[in-house]
Amino acid sequence: LVSGQMTLELRDSEGNLKAYRESDNVITRNGEDCVAKALFAPARYTAGGVTSGSTCVGAITVPFSFIALGTGSTTETNNDVDMQTQTAVSGLAIASGTVSFTNSTGGATTGTGASVISITKTFTAGAGPTTISEAGLFNGTTASTNGIFAHKTFTGIVVNNGDSLAVTWTINIGNSTTLN
Repeated sequence: LVSGQMTLELRDSEGNLKAYRESDNVITRNGEDCVAKALFAPARYTAGGVTSGSTCVGAITVPFSFIALGTGSTTETNNDVDMQTQTAVSGLAIASGTVSFTNSTGGATTGTGASVISITKTFTAGAGPTTISEAGLFNGTTASTNGIFAHKTFTGIVVNNGDSLAVTWTINIGNSTTLN
């Protein structure tokens, strides 16, 4: 049970909230396969890429902590291997986020009991306006070798020069109300 949610908060240069989006995201097949293989078969990875027959793309030498923004609008699926139109606009290009963890509470307390991983990055636009309508969570910045873990499209947010866009991916692993 791996699930996720994405939150976006757009603020102007004075800190006023301009837009907010919150939604469940799609964990891709690539993301699911990479989690399973990293946990149970780490020797299958090499610095050069993927094991034959695997949908886990990219060398697992860095965590899935890179957040990318884009302008695509087609609904995401679990078969996505990349974003539709990743942006490189000044201040909005793919970047590493800050990762934090909350340990599972199991069945000991009320709630889901999931282990929770949060990846957060605040982007500050150096140009604009740019309409951002998709985001992705990756394990690197090089398009030819990185793997996508999660992907989400949403109603576009116009980001102007000087605006800040805070993106938070929250990944839940486990659910004590179902399995524990």
